[in-house]
Amino acid sequence: MLKYVAVLAAIPFFAILIGDLWYYTLFVPFGFAGSFFIGYAFTAAILTYVLDIVAVYVVSIVIRMLAPTFNSTVDAVKSLKLAAYIFTPAFLISILDIIPILGILTILGVLYGLYILYIGLPIMLSTPKEKVVTYVVAVVVATIIVYAIFSFVIGAATSAIFIRSLGYVY
Repeated sequence: MLKYVAVLAAIPFFAILIGDLWYYTLFVPFGFAGSFFIGYAFTAAILTYVLDIVAVYVVSIVIRMLAPTFNSTVDAVKSLKLAAYIFTPAFLISILDIIPILGILTILGVLYGLYILYIGLPIMLSTPKEKVVTYVVAVVVATIIVYAIFSFVIGAATSAIFIRSLGYVY
């Protein structure tokens, strides 16, 4: 986890940090608003890094917990490896976040990650071929729920920074 996922998760961290700082300093003059966007960029990058690592771990738990339902091998280490492999293409293509408008192309990495999940389930967890598609769908639904929660956390934290920077402290 530390030697592989933590290193790969640094790619989106730096891409978001550099991209946000570059983008916002181009369009927003420094001063009050500039300091807000610097704080926003650092907060978003740090939260993204931490939550990306947590997401890999949570997806590995989902894969492991769903394994008996789909007659697959229950193995924590193999589930974690598979989750790390699933996220690898998204982490690598996230370098495009340096130019914020190109960040949408990260979806290509996600799609390739789904392909890796589809191919990897029978290999890593001995999932029967007739159950692979439903297993992939179940993992995708669980992952969407996890990312929705993570997006809420990031949005709440960055909103709190914005409100605090405006001087509205409750």
